[in-house]
Amino acid sequence: MPRIRPLDKTVVNRIAAGEIIIAPSNALKEMLENSIDANSTNIEIGVKDGGLKFLQITDNGSGIDKDDLPLLCERFTTSKLTKFEDLQSISTYGFRGEALASISHISHLSVITKTAKDECAWKCYYLDGKLVPPPTGGNSEPRPIAGKDGTSIIVEDLFYNVPSRLRSLRSHSEEYARILDVVSKYAIHTGHIGFTCKKLGGSSTDLVIRKDMSRRDRIRTVFGSSVANELVEVNVDADLDIGLNRCYGYVTNSNYENKKSIRPVIFINNRLVACDPLRRAINQLYTTYLPKGHKPFIYLALEIDPKDVDVNVHPTKREVRFLNEEEIIERISSGIEAKLSSLDSSRKFLTQQVITVSQRVEERQEKRLEEEQVADEERQPRKKRAIGSIQQFKRPYEKEMVRTDFSQSTLASFVSKDSGSIGGAEIEDGDDTSDVADQKTLPTIINLASVKELRKEVQSEASREFTALFAKHSIIGVADFSRRLLCLQYDVRLYLVDYASVCNEFFYQVGLSDFGNFGKIRFTNPVDIKALLQKEIYDNKELMEQYADPLALDELVQSVYVEMAEMLNEYFSIEIDNSIEGEPKLVTIPMLVKNYMPSFNKLSLFLFKVGNNVNWEDEKECLGGILRQLALLYVPEPLDDDAEEDRESREKTGKFLEDVIFPLIKKRFIGTKNLVRDVVEIANLPGLYKVFERC
Repeated sequence: MPRIRPLDKTVVNRIAAGEIIIAPSNALKEMLENSIDANSTNIEIGVKDGGLKFLQITDNGSGIDKDDLPLLCERFTTSKLTKFEDLQSISTYGFRGEALASISHISHLSVITKTAKDECAWKCYYLDGKLVPPPTGGNSEPRPIAGKDGTSIIVEDLFYNVPSRLRSLRSHSEEYARILDVVSKYAIHTGHIGFTCKKLGGSSTDLVIRKDMSRRDRIRTVFGSSVANELVEVNVDADLDIGLNRCYGYVTNSNYENKKSIRPVIFINNRLVACDPLRRAINQLYTTYLPKGHKPFIYLALEIDPKDVDVNVHPTKREVRFLNEEEIIERISSGIEAKLSSLDSSRKFLTQQVITVSQRVEERQEKRLEEEQVADEERQPRKKRAIGSIQQFKRPYEKEMVRTDFSQSTLASFVSKDSGSIGGAEIEDGDDTSDVADQKTLPTIINLASVKELRKEVQSEASREFTALFAKHSIIGVADFSRRLLCLQYDVRLYLVDYASVCNEFFYQVGLSDFGNFGKIRFTNPVDIKALLQKEIYDNKELMEQYADPLALDELVQSVYVEMAEMLNEYFSIEIDNSIEGEPKLVTIPMLVKNYMPSFNKLSLFLFKVGNNVNWEDEKECLGGILRQLALLYVPEPLDDDAEEDRESREKTGKFLEDVIFPLIKKRFIGTKNLVRDVVEIANLPGLYKVFERC
């Protein structure tokens, strides 16, 4: 047998890192807890390739002192403990000082941090727990850099030196889903912090939680209205004899229907844990309230006397141990049962009854209206769900059946198809047609009061009816390309929609949401702005007569595209080359939606209206006006329904609407009240059946 000898430090550290950082979500959880400990009010997460290629977390917390940076990634270096007895009263998330050390041994780690007293931020790179020179060369000392108060930690090439761990991980999408799950749970619990999480290179943010949102609204954002509408608040009285100081949270009532199990969200002393005994006890309790196979939603936060809790029993802090476990679980279960029982007035049982057609229609309408209500206040006490109901054993009437098979024929299937492409503009896809595609920094945070006011205006004009329609619709097809009309189905109703107006409002909302963070569409040959306006606008007498007092061409070009070029590039990704005096060239325009290019037939009119229709004296009206003109540029053009030369364009426009725009509208569109004239109900199944019955 070989002699016993100590392991090399590198081996020891990698073994320890493998115990703590099992997957990208574990690395994110450790860094997220550090950001919360730093008293942050806003935390942003950016992910690429499931966190393996790139993982960044940025907060606006207290930052790290420059003198502490050399010790930041050494093992067992922490500001939370000084002696072992401090564990008995630990109230922070992190305490052992192993997280960043472990991450630095299995990735390339860089940190940007700034405290309130520092004049600048400091950036440094770590490898194997030590400061190292940057990839570009130089010394290993922290470098001064521009930055805001707080800390940004960037993890690249996670597990690059542990190939066996890389092979054991799941797909990038599954790893990203795990990261999103961790962020979502902390976003529900930490009520004073705002969270955002997105894939770098994506067109939308997957999670946005404002710091002033209530806990019920946070649950609604993460798990949807189907959960939030059925929530019941739980508050269990303290019992100091068993060490329970407080227990609060939300659970669903007996009317919540869900066969897909949702893992309970349980925090013990502000620490996200998996407490299987408590989960089993609550699930057992719900067996008397829910139909067989249905599972509740559970969010509970326990505050237990710190001296009774051992937080150091699991390498990833996934589990904790506490005294009087059985008594505390029994206390909480009794409190939840008392709350659920107080909502009941009687128990329903299955009975035989005769239900007429009109009664069924009225019941369906009442149920639909009830589901669409936003439960901002506590719902009225409801009865326990019946063991069964007569509706479970009766087939729905055909006039109440909703089309859910998307393989069924649409309007497009009745029109002949030929391949082709829209437009023919000569552009190049710079950085995959998106600056965001390859960037390794989080989106720019825009704190302009005018932009915030514009966003609030959209929210104030929101229509619950229209928002639900566009979030749950099914596309039937384009009915008229010349008038830009589209057929949508929602529930048992058929609507005719002016897709130009809807696209206009949608692109405007995308502009507000992604303000200052647009991708770019780059022209192969930069466009001479002055020559284009002269040829297509100022030489067109009929068009010029429509404007009472348009700006002179030279004045428009100088005041907008020369003097405001820097602002247009920074906020709107409209890059202008002014290297030749008096001849500004348009280099890029913003990319609002990935894989879609607007019609450049309207480019000259867009450039003209930005100068003449936008109020440049008022910041809010200026920014909002430019976004409105961008939205109009992106709206699909009307096409002749009969012209043979427009056949390819019609097919591509229809495909673009069905495959790109309206799927995005489902995810992120707020239906506003100004669409009331653009959305018309043209048929509904109950009404049609009444007509057939009369015939």
